[in-house]
Amino acid sequence: MLSTTLVVSLTSLTSNPASAAPEDGGASNPVFLTGPNEGSPEAIAVRYLRGNPTEHGVTTADLGDLSVLSSYTSRHNGVTHVNLAQRHENLEIFGATATVNIAKDGSVIFVGDTLVTGLPGNTPNTPDLDAVDAVEAAADALDLAAPKNSRVMSRAGGAAQRTVVSGSGISDEPIPAKLGWQPTDDGLRLAWQLVIDDSTDAHLWNATIDAETGEMLDADDWTSHDSPADLASTLGRPEQQTSAVATQTVATPQVSSPNPVDDGSSYLVYEFPKNDPNEGPQTVVTNPADGLASPYGWHDTDGVPGAEYTITRGNNAYAYTDRDANNQVDPDSPADGGPSLTFNFPADLNEHPQTYAQAAVVNQFYWCNIVHDITYRYGFDEPSGNFQVNNYGRGGTGGDDVLCEAHDGSGQNNANFSTPAADGGRPRMQMFLWPGNQFGLPNAVTIGSGSAAATYQAEYARFTPAPTSAGFGGDVVLVNDGVGATGDGCTAYSLPSGAIAVVDRTSSCNFYTQVTNAEQAGAAAVVVVNNVAGAPAVMAGSMSPPVGIPAVMVSQADGNSIKAALPSSGRVHRNLDRPAMRDASFRAETIFHEYGHGVSLRLTGGPGVNCLTGDEQMGEGWSDFLAIAALLNPAIDGPETPRGYGQYALFQDSRVGDGFRPRPYSRNMELQPFTYDSIKTGGWLNGTSLAAPHGIGHGWAAVLWDMAWDLVERHGFNPKVYESWNTGGNNLAMQLVMDGLKMQGCGPGFVTGRNAIIAADAALTGGENSCTLWASFARRGLGYSAVQGTTNRNDNTEAFDTHPSCRGDFIGRTAQPGLNAFTAGDAAPMKFKLATNRGLDILASNSPYSRLVDCDTLRTVNPDGPITPRPTPVAAISPGNSKLSASANGQYNYVWKTDPSWAGTCREFVLTLDNGFQYRTYFKFNP
Repeated sequence: MLSTTLVVSLTSLTSNPASAAPEDGGASNPVFLTGPNEGSPEAIAVRYLRGNPTEHGVTTADLGDLSVLSSYTSRHNGVTHVNLAQRHENLEIFGATATVNIAKDGSVIFVGDTLVTGLPGNTPNTPDLDAVDAVEAAADALDLAAPKNSRVMSRAGGAAQRTVVSGSGISDEPIPAKLGWQPTDDGLRLAWQLVIDDSTDAHLWNATIDAETGEMLDADDWTSHDSPADLASTLGRPEQQTSAVATQTVATPQVSSPNPVDDGSSYLVYEFPKNDPNEGPQTVVTNPADGLASPYGWHDTDGVPGAEYTITRGNNAYAYTDRDANNQVDPDSPADGGPSLTFNFPADLNEHPQTYAQAAVVNQFYWCNIVHDITYRYGFDEPSGNFQVNNYGRGGTGGDDVLCEAHDGSGQNNANFSTPAADGGRPRMQMFLWPGNQFGLPNAVTIGSGSAAATYQAEYARFTPAPTSAGFGGDVVLVNDGVGATGDGCTAYSLPSGAIAVVDRTSSCNFYTQVTNAEQAGAAAVVVVNNVAGAPAVMAGSMSPPVGIPAVMVSQADGNSIKAALPSSGRVHRNLDRPAMRDASFRAETIFHEYGHGVSLRLTGGPGVNCLTGDEQMGEGWSDFLAIAALLNPAIDGPETPRGYGQYALFQDSRVGDGFRPRPYSRNMELQPFTYDSIKTGGWLNGTSLAAPHGIGHGWAAVLWDMAWDLVERHGFNPKVYESWNTGGNNLAMQLVMDGLKMQGCGPGFVTGRNAIIAADAALTGGENSCTLWASFARRGLGYSAVQGTTNRNDNTEAFDTHPSCRGDFIGRTAQPGLNAFTAGDAAPMKFKLATNRGLDILASNSPYSRLVDCDTLRTVNPDGPITPRPTPVAAISPGNSKLSASANGQYNYVWKTDPSWAGTCREFVLTLDNGFQYRTYFKFNP
């Protein structure tokens, strides 16, 4: 029932734009949907939708009740983004929205919607279940614990019966609930919508419960993270790609705010734009806060000069560790810079990350603020729902700084970001450790004498200090507390001072009790022996009060060997036969990526909703793109070379290579073969399927990466990403992506995302880059004729053509879509005419090229069957490397040397100018 297709298509650039009645003014921009209109943006938006219902797949009756969810204006382009909710019987229809984008003169630029059609007549809207009943039903459906002592904390009047229910033991936060309509295949169903912050796992559930039956109708996890199963396959990759560039030796460009806040602060960090420790050591950065985004510095919350906090806390972020995974601040874990705000905490990367936890906290705080300040410059500001305690009177709702949790104990080999839909709800970023167990366990126990003299691998404890490389030595002693099972150490006992205590894992008490008892007995370290066969486990426990000695766990078999060798001396230490663990808090791209989820969720559909839905949703792609575009360094990155994501966590030595993603990012389609139909089930390499959402998202990021490089080649590269969109192609790419997020509306697919970016350029530059953008999208199968269908992954159709206004025919060649009969192997003069002779440096990169097509359909298809890889563009060559020539009056000629092996096939020949305009024609080759 949700019309997730783009119903107001921006592909009809050459047609007469519609006009929003009753205004009849001509359109001031040929891409806009209407000309100028009078009235408030909200009134224009509602009037436009009601005047054009069929273009949106609905009827006038369906639009009888539209309410404004949010409305704000982007300062850099003057566009007002009006986000409307469709209602029925005074209640919201969940997920039914429209984003109408209005120019300064009242022109309607672009509309993205998920409106519902065929609304019924009068429908009873009295629920059989109340909000507490709905919470109990949701807990059962989500396989959570049974709620305890549920109670109503507040209830508002009105049809929606907005209610807040206590956390009930299942949610870390009180549970908001509201009544509304849930679209289903059988029509609208009255339902409660709840938000549950899962107390037992990293999930922020938005669950919709039938208000009559208690059935769960829909559930969406607002916590974005990688699938552990998908990551497991990357952790096991046997070979590491070799870097083409020794990134440690590459000079890092100095990038800083053009308007720094002089608050005296300094931070020892991996300075922007270093991706991770592969690209250089920690350095001291002074006064990094941006005066526009953070006018009182990063440690302010009251809007008056002078820091409110000397720890890693302020207006935009609160950084600390949460090693016991209780979503609370570990004692003393926020780093303290003192009155001078000097955060100088070095990290020895040859040790376990828990030995330099405050360095990790400082780095994460620094980068969370960097991302805040940069995205602010591109429009993620207070009115659009950004994350700040104090909005300084600039609009929006405050109280939602990002909780930046380092060394989070709820998992490993991952990171995540939870984004409450409502502006004012605090997001949570959780960064994990990456143990690197593909190299062996991180710790070890060395027994110095006896029959069991050897080194045994061991797991780590999240709640204790970490073993160091030097280690903790002493007599190895088997604990016997004289109570219950021998060796459990659950009650107090005594030990020789400085001993290494050996205890058995038990259900009689927890790890924390075992280790604190050993510490009180005078132990220097603890070895826990697993009580079941197999690998030892990572140990969790309380952080309060803190433990002062390290603990490790060995397997049951190794523990039995150690016990049989006693008495003996020994040492608990880091496993020196493998590299030390890696820390996600030192990965700038991951912090950017995770924060990017909050950006895309808040901007899409506006603040107040989270609506990136469907198999085609591109949230992972936007997050990857924002990271790699902001960190782009031409000394390391290139358009045709591989740019991976996640190499540092995989213990690889640079950003070159696959990383976590199915293929690295590159404009070279041999390295990154993604095209639009690759999202289909069985449509990826070797008949496999790209995983949703990360694999599909990586395809969207691949498209945007190409687009960014095309814009860089047209407008140049500016390493100063704080500067305006018109100072470099990379700046422009980031601006268009941010603007597209604001414009696209809920439930977007790839075609909608494409059109929103092209509309963003129309609003920002008057469409100056439209042909460049069309050429970028067309090359990846998102061309003019591409069809999205719904946001199901299997009903799209790719196309490689550009927009009609961006293409022309060659002189003397059959106009498209006709075929030129030609002898394979001969040279084909390809002539075109420009108004003047512009010189010979007028071609875009990789131009011209040809690509194999089907002779009957003229579609780019793989004759061998699999969808990916499609036939890739083949660079054209000319006889004797003669290249392009031009006459004085502007007639150009490129002599194309065809290949004898093409006999019996058909190809499209494409020549692209530096402004994106393309000349195209088709050839059928004869022997």
